[in-house]
Amino acid sequence: MKRAFRTLLLFVCPCLVLSACAAGSSLYVPGNLTRPSGVVAPVAGAPQAVIADFSFVVDRDGVIGRDYDRARPIVWKGEPGKAMADLVAGALGERGVAAVRWGANAPGVEAVPVRISGVVRRFEVNTRRTGNLTVVTEAFVNLTITVEGTGLSAPMEKSVTSSASLPDLFVTADDLREALLSTANTVAEEAARILLEAKVVSPSS
Repeated sequence: MKRAFRTLLLFVCPCLVLSACAAGSSLYVPGNLTRPSGVVAPVAGAPQAVIADFSFVVDRDGVIGRDYDRARPIVWKGEPGKAMADLVAGALGERGVAAVRWGANAPGVEAVPVRISGVVRRFEVNTRRTGNLTVVTEAFVNLTITVEGTGLSAPMEKSVTSSASLPDLFVTADDLREALLSTANTVAEEAARILLEAKVVSPSS
């Protein structure tokens, strides 16, 4: 009986240690979110639109998702609200719109013709195994933008949502970033398209 108990302990204890390590570890998304074209040169002329930091309810540990197979959180040390505002500003700049980025509640924004604020309502990336040999990484981003300006009779509000998934043999940090980057940029590009089609902004001549 004692020998059987010792044998059980030899098997159970390492399993408990491994389980604790897996559950206590985190998976990190590397780097920052950037536009595919890189840094866009400022458009000449007076700024046509100012984009303030978007709001986002940040998890204190930076958790933006979960690796469901390893029962561990996925963490990004960036700031989703500021990152999405940067991407929207970049997408507008690529289309010739003189847009500038200012912090939330910055003085002097009233002097700019168009003011764009926003709320990032969803910003996450998760992974889960869908078969014996496939792990799928899925990213989701939802953004609501609010536009105010001298040419608008009332604030305009629009929501944009996008998702992306990447299959692989196992989860990697690069897959996490690629899925999140693709989704965030798709949302930024769609937001820029909406603003241009609504004619609240236009390319500088």
